[in-house]
Amino acid sequence: MKRIAPFLCGPHVTRMLVILVAGIIIYPVLSIGTQAQTVLNESLESLVAAEQKTEIASGIVNFTYARENQLREYQYPPSPSDDPSKLKSGNLEDEPTDELKSPLPDNSVNQDPATLGIAPSGFNWRGAIGQSLIFLAVMHAYRFGTEAGTRAELRGPFLADYIGSIKGLRGWRDGDPTFVNYVGHPIQGAVSGFIQIQNDPKGRRQEFDLRSRSYWKSRLKAFGWSAAVSTQFELGPLSEASLGNVGLKPNKNSQHPMGYVDLFVTPVVGTAWLVGEDLLDRYVISQIESKIGKRLVIIALRGLVNPTRSFANLYRGKWFWYRDYRP
Repeated sequence: MKRIAPFLCGPHVTRMLVILVAGIIIYPVLSIGTQAQTVLNESLESLVAAEQKTEIASGIVNFTYARENQLREYQYPPSPSDDPSKLKSGNLEDEPTDELKSPLPDNSVNQDPATLGIAPSGFNWRGAIGQSLIFLAVMHAYRFGTEAGTRAELRGPFLADYIGSIKGLRGWRDGDPTFVNYVGHPIQGAVSGFIQIQNDPKGRRQEFDLRSRSYWKSRLKAFGWSAAVSTQFELGPLSEASLGNVGLKPNKNSQHPMGYVDLFVTPVVGTAWLVGEDLLDRYVISQIESKIGKRLVIIALRGLVNPTRSFANLYRGKWFWYRDYRP
């Protein structure tokens, strides 16, 4: 209380009142001045923007007017009567004045899609590799599920057994039954070929045509893909040699169960099988479809007569009876 008492005396109170009153008077003045300056600045900015818009609009109008005059002069050149130098003995030159001298260029004609950035899509590598890996997983799952020797050979050093299996490749026969070598493996090659075809925008719409160069070119690409997939299945890092070590040890059917028969028959006979299904699809299936027209018959016919194409369709998420070139 003793410390507060000196501030409550007359001079101090008077001084505080004066300061308070002065603040009450000065603050509105300063606020009004600040607001006025803000309004003035906004008005100046709006005037400048309006002038700029006017100039831009005027420039657009002038440019449009000049462009129209230029086009008019290009389409309709001035008449010779307007130029005294083109008068001959009081007669006009024989020059057409009411026809177009030269037509305007038509930019919509002869536009190459490549120049417009519309290029046809290329080969779908991601789809082809993914579908081939699914097919590979199905084949290995079948091996592990039906072959006890394959499951037993999963034990042991991976790299050493893998290299030993590859070294066991020799001769033509591998000890497998004839049906497996000359029917099962060609089916595998045909499915792999159709996987390549259905991921090729140019090849998947090709129908069998003996004289068509584009057809045989697309099927040659399918043969190459089938050969690569077959070689991987026999000798690659995810193969019979690495998963199950086929060829590492002799068995009761062969002293060297890793032969060249599968490496050759799978892509070669498989591509022939593929072409055969193309031929049947065009000259047998399509003819029956046009005469019968019942959907259930079409579905059954396509599945039975074109089995490897049907399997390939499933791997790309299509119904087995699907066709890229007809409903």
